[in-house]
Amino acid sequence: MVDFESAIEWTYFQVTMPGDTEETPKSMEGLFDFVGGIHKNPDFNEKYFDGYLEAWASFELFCTQGVAKFIIVVPTAHKRLFEAIVYGQYPKADIKETVDYTLRYDWKDIRKKFEIRGSEMVLVEHDILPIKTNKEFEAKLAEKIPFADPMQITIETLTNLEPGEEFWMQICVRALDGGVIKQWEKRGEKKIAEISGQAKKAKPGLWENFQAFFLALPGELLTILFRGPLDFEQKKEEKVLRFFNPADSAKMESILEKVSKNGFKVKIRLIHISPPGQMKKPNIGRGIGTFKQFALGHLNSFKPDGETKTNGPNFIMRDRRRLLREKNILLNFQWRNFFGTDSGQIMNAEELASLYHFPVKYVTAPSVERAKAGRTSPPPNLPYA
Repeated sequence: MVDFESAIEWTYFQVTMPGDTEETPKSMEGLFDFVGGIHKNPDFNEKYFDGYLEAWASFELFCTQGVAKFIIVVPTAHKRLFEAIVYGQYPKADIKETVDYTLRYDWKDIRKKFEIRGSEMVLVEHDILPIKTNKEFEAKLAEKIPFADPMQITIETLTNLEPGEEFWMQICVRALDGGVIKQWEKRGEKKIAEISGQAKKAKPGLWENFQAFFLALPGELLTILFRGPLDFEQKKEEKVLRFFNPADSAKMESILEKVSKNGFKVKIRLIHISPPGQMKKPNIGRGIGTFKQFALGHLNSFKPDGETKTNGPNFIMRDRRRLLREKNILLNFQWRNFFGTDSGQIMNAEELASLYHFPVKYVTAPSVERAKAGRTSPPPNLPYA
């Protein structure tokens, strides 16, 4: 049997952009849409006997004191495709192969040579409800800076560190089969029908009808005795014009807009590392707080996953359980682990591009590594994406 997950070889790219780049997060949205190019329908043996897993990519932010690096981790088999995709959306990008920055830390050294805190980030509500996206960050009345880039807040927060401290952010993205996306769309349509009052009640089955008949029989007999024969004429359901409050209207529109775009399975992790004895509890809170800028009260937001956050266990065998979670969050980050086909939540390309995109020219954070001079054109030997 082939172990597809452990057999994946990874290539690590660092991407830098010149300060005068004209591309916007819309370009990153197009890049995420092209991730679907690595999707493959497995054959019968791969699916049912070899344990086939769909390939995925990881989009990461590696932050130290005053420095932020954009890292893309891709299956080596698809590295040329990803280079072509990045150059296609960002012609002036500087892409260099690098090493895995996470391997400087070994789980055996936790609490000895370094301390670690972290968590996976999950959606508060069902994944058919969207988060705040780049459209809501547009400053339409501003002339000089028409876009309040959420990435600037993220970078400023995650690079405001002491020597030896680090923040890692990871967004694993996997393309989905068309059938899975169709089911997701139907869940969105069903939710819209529930909100609008148009949801059809499920018809009772044979057993439910049988039970209902015998439960209602004594009452019906008494009704016949005291009131006379039953009137079996069915009353026509009156149609009522319904007015929606603004929140319901906005929710239905937002759900429809989200599920109408291509969806991806997503897993998000955030890690904070410090030298031993120097871990500051507010730091991981600051990191998690950067996700609050994507919250929409009537729709969706992020929260730390209660099953993975390292400070979660508070009672029985608390210290050992916390140490185990610290080990797991580090190893899962290093392995870019996805835990099978059903793990993660579905988000569309617009949401992903809001969470992670290369800084636009309006970002003035000095911690962003910039390309000294963008390429005039992509390398001529790249394949077409």
